[in-house]
Amino acid sequence: MSDFFILATQLSMKLLSIAAGLIISISLSGCITFPTDHSNQVKVLWDDPETISQCEHKGTVIGSQGHFYDYWLHADRDMVWGTLNEMRIKAAKLGADTIYLYRPLGFTGSVTMMANAYQCGENKIESMHPPKI
Repeated sequence: MSDFFILATQLSMKLLSIAAGLIISISLSGCITFPTDHSNQVKVLWDDPETISQCEHKGTVIGSQGHFYDYWLHADRDMVWGTLNEMRIKAAKLGADTIYLYRPLGFTGSVTMMANAYQCGENKIESMHPPKI
């Protein structure tokens, strides 16, 4: 009976360590950034420099979602969406109403993007098509 007890104890310890590893990896995974009321007002532009020619530059913003240890838990489109939301939130804090995207960096487990933030005010921005993901 003592051999059975030792075997059962070893098995339960293995299961406990697997469960602990799973809980730790899930708790380390970051959430996707959601937009705020202010950031929803920030337009996202790319590939049309004429649209920002009359705008005031407010700064550069960087957004990043995902990590090497949890990227497999999130769809690429969710990480792109979260990255854009993060940049829009930062742009809104700078007083900008538009971000103009740089060419995206290569995705290798996470999504990182950079953009210039602008205040365009009353300027009409015609090319506000959402990115196709």
